[in-house]
Amino acid sequence: MDFIEAIKKAKTEGRIPVIPDIKAFSPKEGELLRGRDPAAYAKMLALAGAPALSVVTEEKEFHGSLNMLEDVCRSVDLPVLRKDFIEEEADLDETVNAGASAVLLMAAVLGEEKLERLYWEALKRGLMPLVETHTKAELDFALRLGAPLVGINNRNILELERDDGGVSHAAELLQTSHDAFIIVESGLASGDDARTAVRAGGDAVLVGTAILQAAEPAEMFRAMSRTSGLKICGVMDQAGVDVCNKLLADIVGFVVDYPVSVPWNISRGQAASLIRQVKSKSCIVTGGSSEKVLETADALRPDLLQLHYTETLEETKRIAGKLHELGIEVIRSVPTNAVLRKQMFGTESLADTIRLLESAPVDHILLDSRDAGNAASGGSTLLLSEQDKTAVLDSSKKIMLGGGITEKNVRELLKFFPAYIDVMTGSEDAPGLKSERKIQAIQDAML
Repeated sequence: MDFIEAIKKAKTEGRIPVIPDIKAFSPKEGELLRGRDPAAYAKMLALAGAPALSVVTEEKEFHGSLNMLEDVCRSVDLPVLRKDFIEEEADLDETVNAGASAVLLMAAVLGEEKLERLYWEALKRGLMPLVETHTKAELDFALRLGAPLVGINNRNILELERDDGGVSHAAELLQTSHDAFIIVESGLASGDDARTAVRAGGDAVLVGTAILQAAEPAEMFRAMSRTSGLKICGVMDQAGVDVCNKLLADIVGFVVDYPVSVPWNISRGQAASLIRQVKSKSCIVTGGSSEKVLETADALRPDLLQLHYTETLEETKRIAGKLHELGIEVIRSVPTNAVLRKQMFGTESLADTIRLLESAPVDHILLDSRDAGNAASGGSTLLLSEQDKTAVLDSSKKIMLGGGITEKNVRELLKFFPAYIDVMTGSEDAPGLKSERKIQAIQDAML
């Protein structure tokens, strides 16, 4: 299988095609391999499910080599991209002889005339050229060239990764219509970044530093491959935080000062110490009066706050506006109980409720079968009507889905392309007792 076929296959299978980039050194971050054998590292990534690999061979600034490329190509049965400052046909011959399937051609380095010549010479040799761009003019040229594989580098390669480009750069360029398969490169640090790149119009991502620097590179690769993020809610102790950190849960949620007695409720003081230990995004789940919610948010300063009680639409708007002033993202939970929806939002229709919240200053809408009325009993499994499904797919807000989710049914919910899957009881052996095995099983089912 060639390079482009391999990454397209990963996409059709419902994963974000993540191409791990193997590089020994970064001018910005320093040593990256840190004594690890590149071939062994490549084998580990292949076992984790990588559809293809990339190897940086540039010697002076990135401490790479052709020998490293050869070792990686021999060690795995995957297509491999060579990344270097390719400038001559002899470089292409070296790339073929080393066993690579694809080669990086940088628009910023080559210019249009030389890039076009090397593009066709690479194809003659059976190499798939990845035409790397950074500006709109470069992207336009790559598309005019008809390149089937185009990279958008969030950073300026001429600055050798020392600039701070992020995924928003690619998102801006991706407003251009195209037929190419787009790989977003550089500045991706998390699963959220990978999903942002894809939702902006990218087809795949190329990630080096974030995976190389992760305590568990295979887990980071898998986290970046999931098309939806994973929120683990109802964490009550340090052991739960540790499990979430180890498995790279995207959001770690704590039920704090909830108005109804539930087994997962912890105090503001308990939450304060736990939130500081979260390595990803933290969230508090609460509700009640505006004053109490805002006081709790101001004291804890989580990344997100989930309004999960019976706050009305107007109360939601008022609280959300204040939370944004504190720099806190807002999740508005929407109950599946029609009577409760009518009480809160003035309509029994779930689809109409979603549309109403589109005009509210909330960042995420959580459709959850657990609500203020059944929170203590655990709720039921989330079910959506055809009308609801259309509203979910068409919403301009980030949608979360929660309620009765386990490894057995999570895959079914992914067809709605939620931004996050929200799991509580399905992630634990008892209230607050988070299970590494169950969370891992859910993550496996999401890939």
